[in-house]
Amino acid sequence: MRKAFTLMEINLAILVMAGGILSICGLFSLGYRESRQSTEDVEAAAYADAVISPIVMAVSAPTLKWSNLQNLSSKPSDQGWRDYLDTEGTVKSNPEATARAAFSSVLGALGVSDVNSTWPENAKGELKAAGLVVTHEQGSGVVKISFRACKNPAMLMSAPIFYAEARYEGYDESVDNGGGGN
Repeated sequence: MRKAFTLMEINLAILVMAGGILSICGLFSLGYRESRQSTEDVEAAAYADAVISPIVMAVSAPTLKWSNLQNLSSKPSDQGWRDYLDTEGTVKSNPEATARAAFSSVLGALGVSDVNSTWPENAKGELKAAGLVVTHEQGSGVVKISFRACKNPAMLMSAPIFYAEARYEGYDESVDNGGGGN
């Protein structure tokens, strides 16, 4: 008499293998999604660095005058991230235009006119939407900068926020004028 596998044992083995193969296929799609998200996160971090760094350098530059810093108001406005939403609470059609305007306005108020004052277009990669909010309270030497970027403009408000604070380190002309300084 020969020893062999029964039909039931073969079917059970096929079932176990099919379950394993389907599980592995499910992991491939999860891995692919996580890989895409990781790539987008790295692109957003590089883009944030390219946008935030010129503002931080301008605010903390030793040549910045106190009066220039006081000319800086919150950008795009005191509404902050709400400036990127329409009346229904959805992201406006071109949020990057608002971010670019805030970027140029901030650097213009701080008196920056060199190569660092242009929007870093080459840093955006495949990201299609960006948002920038710069907050400054009058009389304060601290400027708060937050930035978001993502591929889908409708998802801008759910993108991670990159945040930095810059402190005024510049020249206070009121000291030379006998005004006491800040």
